[in-house]
Amino acid sequence: MTSLPIRYARSALLSAVLMIGLAAPAQAQLGVAGGLNFESAGDIETSTNDNATLDNSTGYHIGVVYELGLGAATLRPGFFYRRVGTFEFSTSALPQGENRFDVSAWQIPVDLRFTVLPTPLVSPYVLAGPMVTLPRGEDEFDDVTEEVSYSLNVGIGANISLPVTSLKLQPELRYEFGATKFIKDDFEIGGETFSPQDSPRFSAFGLRLNVIF
Repeated sequence: MTSLPIRYARSALLSAVLMIGLAAPAQAQLGVAGGLNFESAGDIETSTNDNATLDNSTGYHIGVVYELGLGAATLRPGFFYRRVGTFEFSTSALPQGENRFDVSAWQIPVDLRFTVLPTPLVSPYVLAGPMVTLPRGEDEFDDVTEEVSYSLNVGIGANISLPVTSLKLQPELRYEFGATKFIKDDFEIGGETFSPQDSPRFSAFGLRLNVIF
């Protein structure tokens, strides 16, 4: 039986895909986005000191967004691929070269942004909103991550209207608060069982540029 969190995640994914698919380019509401994320998710701490350290903590994200104007506020769902980073286990139970695993994710943020100072060319704004994340470990580490995780995004940005064109640029500084963990309470690698004492949550600063058509 499919759990409720998975059903909610799939419903959110379907809704985002439908909204993006129905967007008309002439309405200047569909866009592409990408940037860097600087992870501070923390390490995997276990009671046996066979810990995993987030060595490579600088990742990237790329995806599509859809803007729906609501007066002074704008609703902006999106769909992103995110490269999170690389964990390295200190345990001797895993052969050298097989003690590292990469974490990536599919993410569905729903930002609500509020214009702070409406001006013709550059309009600063603040944003906040929830995000559904479908994390995944690669290769033999598929079973390490949870099927779904939840976060909250906050940030600041500016809406820049380019003269003579319908394009809008939106540079942003964002921060993600992890609401739920993305590493399982118990998992097995190389015949050894790991029980993290404090499973990491997605937490990261991000730099993003949205290009709205």
